[in-house]
Amino acid sequence: MFLKLLSIPELNFDLSWDRGLKKIKNMKRLDKFMTVFWMLGPFIYLIERDPADVWLTLIGLIFLIRCFKKNDWKWASQLWFKSALILWMFGLFSAITGPEPLFSFQQGFVWIRFPLYAAAAQVWLAKDRDIRIVMLLAMLIGMLIMSMILIAETLIEPKPRLSWPYGDLVPGNYIARVSLPLLCVLMAVAVSRKSRVALVSGCIGMLSISVSLLTGERINFLIRACGGMLAALVWKPKFILYFSLVMFEIIAVLTLVYNRPDISKHFGKNFVNSVPIMNMSEENSYWGAWRGGIQQGIIDPIKGMGPSSSRKICSTLDLTSPNWLPGKNYCGNHPHNHYIQLFAETGIIGLIIGSTMFLSIIITCYKARKENFDCPMAATAFVIPFSLFFPLQQFGSFYGQWGNLFSWFAIAFALSQVQNFHNSTN
Repeated sequence: MFLKLLSIPELNFDLSWDRGLKKIKNMKRLDKFMTVFWMLGPFIYLIERDPADVWLTLIGLIFLIRCFKKNDWKWASQLWFKSALILWMFGLFSAITGPEPLFSFQQGFVWIRFPLYAAAAQVWLAKDRDIRIVMLLAMLIGMLIMSMILIAETLIEPKPRLSWPYGDLVPGNYIARVSLPLLCVLMAVAVSRKSRVALVSGCIGMLSISVSLLTGERINFLIRACGGMLAALVWKPKFILYFSLVMFEIIAVLTLVYNRPDISKHFGKNFVNSVPIMNMSEENSYWGAWRGGIQQGIIDPIKGMGPSSSRKICSTLDLTSPNWLPGKNYCGNHPHNHYIQLFAETGIIGLIIGSTMFLSIIITCYKARKENFDCPMAATAFVIPFSLFFPLQQFGSFYGQWGNLFSWFAIAFALSQVQNFHNSTN
C-alpha cells in the first residue's frame, strides 16, 4: 500500500519492487550476493565510517577483479573515469616528488576506490532500472531512520550541531548526500501533478529538509534545499505547485528558526560572516583555510605538494604571506574547498584534470536527462554532481574518508542512470 502512495506511471515503485526482487532471485550467485550487498549500503552507512569504507572498498575491488576476469574495460573509456584515473596517477607523482612522499602517497593511493565504486554501480550493480528503484527505496528507509534518530537527539539533547548516531558532527552528510538522489526524485514528483502521490512525496522531502536544518550543517542544508528546488524545476513542473512548495519550505524553515534562536543565529549572521568570499578578514577561519591552500599552491603551482600534504605543510607557512592576499592562514587538515585543495596539492595541472572530472560527471549525468526524460531519476541525475561539486562552497577533504564516502555514494547512483557508455566516450 505504501509503495502505491509513491508510485506514478513514470516511476512505479510498486511494480519495480516486485520485478526487482524477481530479477535478483534469478541472478547468478555472485551477482545476486553483490546486488543485495550493494543495497545494504544505506543501512551500513548508518553505523560508522569504517564499515561504510569496507563496504565501498570491497565493491570496488570485486568489480576490478571481475573486469580482469571478463576482460571488460569498455566502461573505462568514459571521460569522467579517464579523468579520475589520470588525476589519481598525477596525484601519486605529486606525492613522490613532494616534501611528504610516504604520507602523501598513502593518502593519494587509496582515493581511487571512490571512482572504482562509482564505476561498479554504473556498469554492474545498478545497470537495471528496476534494481535502481529498489535501491531508491532502500535510501528512503535509511533516510527515515536517520531522520527519526536526529529528531530524537533534538528532543533529548537540543543543540546547534547534532552528532547521533556517529558521535561526530556529520549526520547532515547522510541526509544531504546519501539520500540526495531520493530527494531529487521526491521533489520532482511533488510538483509534477496534483495528486496524493505528489503530496506524500512533498511531505517526505520537506521532512528531510527540516531535519537537515536541525543538524546545524549549513552547507549540507543548502545542498539539500537548493538541490531539491532545482530538481523540482527541471522535470515537468506545474509552476503553481512549484512556488507553493518553495513558499511552504520557506515558512517551515522560518518557523523552525523562530522556535530555535540558536539555529537562527547559526544560520543567520554567523553564517554570513563565515562565507569566505564575503569576509576575508583575519577573524574568519573559513577564509583562512582557503587562504592557506592558495598560499601552498603558489609555492609549487605546477604540480602541488602531494595529496593531503596541507595538514603537514600549512602550519609551517608564514601566516600572512603573500602580503597581497588579505587575512591570515587557518591551518586545519585541508583547505575546505576541493578546487583550492587540488591547486594546493596537485597544482594547476591537477586542478585542470580534477575540474575536467567534475564537469564530465555532470555532463554524463545530463545525458541521462536527454535520453530518458520521462524518468525522474534520469531527468534529475545531473542535479546531484552539480550540487556536490558546486565550487563556491565548503567541502570536506578531497582525499578524505567520510566526505567522499557520502558524496560518491550519491554520484555513483547518478552515473548509473547512464547506460549507453558502450557507444560513447562521453
